Amino acid sequence: MEEAKICLSILILSVSLVFLWASRSSWVRRRRPGGSSSSPPPSPPRLPIIGNLHQMSSRPYQAMHELSKKHGPLMLVYIGPQPLYIVSSAEIATEITRILDADNPVRAPFRSSQAVLSGHRDMIFTPYDRYWRDARKLCNDELLSHKRVQSLHDIRDEQVSKLVEKLRLITSSSASDLDKEVAVDLSRMFLSVATSIDVKAVLGREYERGEDESVALGELIRKANELISETCCGDYFPRLSWLDTLTGHARKVKNTCAPLHEFLDKVIDDHESRSVPDAHNFIYRLQQHTMGLTRSDIKSLLLDVFLGGTDSSAGTMEWTMAELVKNPTAMKKVQEEIRRVVGDKRKIDESDVSQMEYLQCVIKEALRLHGPSAMNRKTPSDTRLSGGFEIPADSSIFINLWAVNRDPALWERPLEFVPERFVNAGHGYKGLDGKYFPFGMGKRICPGVRFAVSKVELVIASMLCWFDWELPGGTAPEDLDMGQTFAIVARKESPLCLVPRPVKAVC
Repeated sequence: MEEAKICLSILILSVSLVFLWASRSSWVRRRRPGGSSSSPPPSPPRLPIIGNLHQMSSRPYQAMHELSKKHGPLMLVYIGPQPLYIVSSAEIATEITRILDADNPVRAPFRSSQAVLSGHRDMIFTPYDRYWRDARKLCNDELLSHKRVQSLHDIRDEQVSKLVEKLRLITSSSASDLDKEVAVDLSRMFLSVATSIDVKAVLGREYERGEDESVALGELIRKANELISETCCGDYFPRLSWLDTLTGHARKVKNTCAPLHEFLDKVIDDHESRSVPDAHNFIYRLQQHTMGLTRSDIKSLLLDVFLGGTDSSAGTMEWTMAELVKNPTAMKKVQEEIRRVVGDKRKIDESDVSQMEYLQCVIKEALRLHGPSAMNRKTPSDTRLSGGFEIPADSSIFINLWAVNRDPALWERPLEFVPERFVNAGHGYKGLDGKYFPFGMGKRICPGVRFAVSKVELVIASMLCWFDWELPGGTAPEDLDMGQTFAIVARKESPLCLVPRPVKAVC
């Protein structure tokens, strides 16, 4: 039955492509990128109908990197009939961002993101207009500013303490049997703690249904995050958008968006049903603001916070621990620093974390290798670059951060995990050095940098301070599976399961 469906899908797709090829004259009449007077960048040969789609793999940013080695750091590819400009150079990425920032920086949206974000009245895809500026300032003032992040320390400390206590209970249960090892699923634990911190910071209270439901909510947020950057047939072949139903993509969007928006409606309803509103609640402050936000606007802004902070923070924790386990020398060095700073205290303060310089280098290096793989932009007007190339208005640009972060011209030993490269190097999180962009760049940079980093630092410091970590079953560090999913923020394909060993000298 399944094979019959596949054959039917292939047949329908083939017939549809033939139909589109027969009517390709309507595409030919479209303005070619750059027009006759422009100088378009190099472009690899493409096939009729599908363009360069056949040259994309399950890891498009890696495939684009390979193409850029032959065609240059700025190239033009076609996904179906749609032109896409690929940037694989930090220098060109910086120039394009500077030019677009002076005009009207816009992100290129996909159909899936419209469903997730209720039509883009949010901070991610909304055009750079008065609403975007006011919404960004509001979220910064009420949640993401340095002052607000500091005020949320108790929430982070409470949730991280619960995580540490849970690990202590797990390790104590096997303490009587020295030969017994208990591997814990850190991927699950990190997703749970990141979700719990964000929910309490945003809603003013913990998620009431326990860890399992917290993880379930985190998984839902993760799926929504993947959808935002996921393309479908209708994005590049509008006439074939009906195929998204056949392939199951439409059902996937519905199954993700429906429960996510149901959750958001419930928390807003719960807030509105209270006889005495909580003035410290983020939702209350959004509702009371003079912008006059609708329920749909509020849901979109809440999604901005969850999508931008929960999954990416959990993923950074996961990758950081995975890289440290693979690199025992770095693990030993960062643990020695953390334990020296903490001393005999039973609790890690944020003032302690600020003294852990090597820990900060470790997290920055994890973000270099495993941070966002791409940024996308859309040109509001014709854009001419210093190299003589021109990108026409309303064009989509794909900045391949995966390639930039592995550029040997920028990074020595680019494929290796070397935290020392960030020691006294001046590479901050805001992309001002022209080579390191873990949270984006320009006016569209993620506004929650401090909000996210504060979670990651405290969690990783606590994991490394109170426990030693081993791979289960005598697995060698070099054998740890580091395969990753395809997404703007990639995560490990397989869960990170490690064996914790309590460090009694500091417990």
